[in-house]
Amino acid sequence: MAREPVLSRHRLPRTFRVSLAALWVLPVGLLVGTILLSRGFTVALLDPRLWLPLALMLLPALYVWREGVDVLPSGIVRRVHWPRYYPYEQLDNWYFDKHPDRRMLTVWDGCSRKVLECRAGHLTDLPRLMASLKTNLRDRQWPV
Repeated sequence: MAREPVLSRHRLPRTFRVSLAALWVLPVGLLVGTILLSRGFTVALLDPRLWLPLALMLLPALYVWREGVDVLPSGIVRRVHWPRYYPYEQLDNWYFDKHPDRRMLTVWDGCSRKVLECRAGHLTDLPRLMASLKTNLRDRQWPV
């Protein structure tokens, strides 16, 4: 697959993404700030045994920031757990459950496996994502 332009990105709303990422970065900042206030800049701050666990604590913030769906001209990229590209030829159908207590978008591949399942409130610009799915996939009226 050649590098394609991203037609639209669908992530958590910005306020939630910033809040969750800040929640994961805050302990790292507090720990380093506390060390700096109590002892000042010391050689201990350069120790990899300090920075390796701190770097591991930043991974959830990176995950929350990148999680979502990218729409390309030839398919979608699902960024849940690991980014994975699905061409439209591999996808079979999709369904949006409109019930107020659910509002869930589900996309299946050709083998009837769920490729993507997410709540409407977890993605920005959901109508644009559904319009892209509608033009490229068949719309199943009832869930599998």
